[in-house]
Amino acid sequence: MSAILETHGLGVAIGGVRILSDVSLSVRRGEIMAVLGPNGAGKTTLFNLLTGLRRPSAGRIVLNGTDITGAPVFRRARLGLVRSFQITSLFPSLTVLENARLAAQVHLGGSLALWRRVRPTDAAVAMARAALETVGIAEYADEPAGSLSHGAKRKLEVALAIVGKPAVLLLDEPTAGMSAEDVPELTEVIRRVRDRHGTTILLVEHRMDVAIGLADRMAVMHHGTLLACDTPDAVMADPLVQSAYLGEAL
Repeated sequence: MSAILETHGLGVAIGGVRILSDVSLSVRRGEIMAVLGPNGAGKTTLFNLLTGLRRPSAGRIVLNGTDITGAPVFRRARLGLVRSFQITSLFPSLTVLENARLAAQVHLGGSLALWRRVRPTDAAVAMARAALETVGIAEYADEPAGSLSHGAKRKLEVALAIVGKPAVLLLDEPTAGMSAEDVPELTEVIRRVRDRHGTTILLVEHRMDVAIGLADRMAVMHHGTLLACDTPDAVMADPLVQSAYLGEAL
């Protein structure tokens, strides 16, 4: 299976302190990869580099054969690389559909024109409704986003990210703050996005059980370096990973 997202010797230093060092990662087209590691391992820094929020001090990032190392955030999004954040960022007073419609409108090259008259035939509305259906919250389309449960808000955030059917979706701790009862539904949503649209998914996840059950492969980071990248079974059996991370978490 060919790679759709690659990093080659990626590194970043801040104030002379090396935060990420020589990270070479190859994410295969259509797979779900989980990035794990203790606090300070460099997971969020890696995501910031991939999405253009931070520039690397060394190395390259390649998306679908195109070098995007110096590309701005908006160009990466146009090329199909989209990210959702750990912190909820919705318009709570707008309906669920309006939140999704605005995301679709931006994807189509429009602006955040909240006052624009919305017609049922609009392409943005059609895209929004399709995304809401994919994540399983179409029934809440006319409800204020702020009235949703935490689990439903997480699903809405996924809907906003997939409204344009990105090639690669980065999810930053999608299950953060969720109750144990809500987690299985969200993991099923993530799997459904991959299966329906062929979306490649890279996620930072702190729940080991979620990562093992969801990911095709897991990448384990420690002190800014990549320790291992393999199937969940192989990673769990890796002595280096066990001593550096899993042993601390178990």
